[in-house]
Amino acid sequence: MSNLKNRSRRRFLRRLGVLGGVGGAASACGLLDLTRLAAAATGAGDYKAMVCIYLNGGNDSFNCLAPSDAAGYDTYARARRDLAIARNALLPLVDPQHGDPQGRTFGLNPALSALHDLYAQERLALTLNVGPLVHPLTRQQFRNGSVPHPPGLESHADQQFQTQTCGIFSTDMGWTGWHGRLADLLEAGNGGLSTFANISLTGGNTIQTGQRILPYAVDPQGTMAAPISRHVGTDLQNRLRNGVERLLFASPHVLATAYGEVKQRALEANEALAAALAGTPAPAGFPDTGLGRQLQGVARIMTVAPAMGIQRQTFYCAMGGFDTHSEQSQSHPQLLRTLAEAMAAFYRWTVGVGLAAGVTTFTASEFGRTFAMNGSGGTDHAWGGNQFVLGGAVRGGLYGSFPDLTLGGDDDMGAQGRFIPTTAVDQIASTLALWFGVNRSELAYITPNIGHFGTDDLGFMAI
Repeated sequence: MSNLKNRSRRRFLRRLGVLGGVGGAASACGLLDLTRLAAAATGAGDYKAMVCIYLNGGNDSFNCLAPSDAAGYDTYARARRDLAIARNALLPLVDPQHGDPQGRTFGLNPALSALHDLYAQERLALTLNVGPLVHPLTRQQFRNGSVPHPPGLESHADQQFQTQTCGIFSTDMGWTGWHGRLADLLEAGNGGLSTFANISLTGGNTIQTGQRILPYAVDPQGTMAAPISRHVGTDLQNRLRNGVERLLFASPHVLATAYGEVKQRALEANEALAAALAGTPAPAGFPDTGLGRQLQGVARIMTVAPAMGIQRQTFYCAMGGFDTHSEQSQSHPQLLRTLAEAMAAFYRWTVGVGLAAGVTTFTASEFGRTFAMNGSGGTDHAWGGNQFVLGGAVRGGLYGSFPDLTLGGDDDMGAQGRFIPTTAVDQIASTLALWFGVNRSELAYITPNIGHFGTDDLGFMAI
């Protein structure tokens, strides 16, 4: 068993370029060409990456983007009451190319000012009234049940799952997420080196879970979250590692041994990634916030990924606190400010290192929130919501259809402004997947419901 373990370890590290030739024997740090790795950011070739920022709790995105024309603002202010942003405080969005069919104009929440200039530079897109769907759906069809819709509406767990899987409602696709399926499909393009294809900066998730490729969770410093080496000296560290390896390979059973080998590869990947990052300082210019540190960690890993043979990569970051049932005006502006400043800092970094055209950041959340303010100064669980897409390949503007904001109107599933999505999560995912390099003939694997909708490309990416 020891020989099997050692052969597996050598193969893995050699793929990363950590070990030399077949007979080579050296430390991981000794033979890694850190200069070559550090230079990867400016010579990334065909490298592309998607960064998902998940807003846990259901972001009130109709206070991110609000109508600014007189009639639209009056409807907004009546429903929002104390949550309404002053009309003269909204940051105007001028978008003649994607004008609203109803003639409405819109403005950003002033807490999102760090993103406003990027919209003017046509590098920020807003996708309107997005949510998980099986088929396009009208209010009447929803109310009479004549067209299927996702189960568990307004449930955090159900709609997080639906958003991250693009509507997998059975075991036919193994409960996989759409980034996981992307990584499965493009594994050969990454030279078969799947360990670092999907990296999470905030623990396990569904979106990056594929049939073969799983999320690889690290902390913002790029270190796998394992207690072996965090607070101990070198001698004790080695003894603990040897003990862990003996435990991993102690069982004679096939499944237990396979599990041990997976764990061993994770430990080796951690060693190799740490070695690669050793010569790569944390990039400057990121805010000292939870999301800022996560995106700073993404930036560090991106500098070494292309030289490790990775050409397609996804990252998962997250923020919490968006379940704003009460006192929303106290917490929501700061959440939006934190989001905008971190996204803007990350985009500026991609520009500075020459990666902007190959890196796209987008937001997601399980649902939007009620357009009507509740009795506790907050908003409740709803369905459709607006999202952001940012990057050098983004065609800035407004994409999709903003709903009729009338409470109980044509787009409301009830009477409190729970808007039925007019853009499917599948359409966002398929647009990004086409940019990522997926053939249109393969889209049904990534976005299984896409054939039910009018287009698989919403146009916000330069493909």
